[in-house]
Amino acid sequence: MADCKLKNVFTRSLNSGGSCRNARLNYLVSGVAMTENDPGAEALMLVKNTAPEDIDGAALVHLNLLKNHGNGIFEIQAEYERPVSDRQSQKRLGDRVWIFDTTGGQEHVIHGKLLASDAAPGEGLPPDPGTLINWNGRNGERFHAGGANKIVPSMRECCMAIHRASDMDGSFRRRIMELTGCVNKKTFHSWEPGEVLFLGASSGIPFRNDHGIMLVEISYRFAIKRNVDNINIAGVELGKAEGWDIPWSIMHPVISGNTPAAAGVYLSSIYEKADFSLLKL
Repeated sequence: MADCKLKNVFTRSLNSGGSCRNARLNYLVSGVAMTENDPGAEALMLVKNTAPEDIDGAALVHLNLLKNHGNGIFEIQAEYERPVSDRQSQKRLGDRVWIFDTTGGQEHVIHGKLLASDAAPGEGLPPDPGTLINWNGRNGERFHAGGANKIVPSMRECCMAIHRASDMDGSFRRRIMELTGCVNKKTFHSWEPGEVLFLGASSGIPFRNDHGIMLVEISYRFAIKRNVDNINIAGVELGKAEGWDIPWSIMHPVISGNTPAAAGVYLSSIYEKADFSLLKL
């Protein structure tokens, strides 16, 4: 019966982080049946099944048959190496990198400041829309104000966070899912409550850094809209509105005294609030 024993012959070197950079372990295999066409292959497979898959982050990469002593006895070396150092290997547990984009967002508005008006030749005075934009000039059932899309202050932020791979269990993944589509109920990353909407997160491929720790990078995505101290719709003040609140109105289908009349103005909320500290950022 074949036997595999680790010899008291090995080498090992460390990187600057104190983790294994490479290592060599020598094994003595005996009892290999010499009736096989390639007894060395059987000895190599026995060492492959015996040697550890990695040593402190350095992975098993080669098996070398060093010597055939005869009579079914072989000396084999297991060679370990850490993957080539790259940007990933330099990352540390707890690293946080924030990036942002302020290309702006869009908002559909039906009110604006009228700057100029005129009529076609022979048409007399043009209809006065008041503050309406793209009004069709009609009242009653045929009243319509098409409005316009407006670029408004908006920001996207992304946090690339390094976590221990083993911490990304079902419980934490479920927490990320449940927080997606919520706004912050407390101050978060310098933004006031109600200004941050969590858009979700995505995971990178787990990797082992140069300290031998299995890590994973998670990218958390957020959208930002500033709170408004006093929102005004058609001349009606509603007071403070949080960034992701939705102001809207019901307009009378008539221009009264050169001013569009509002039957009612409203402020609605569609997002739940949550504690973003649960994301561990």
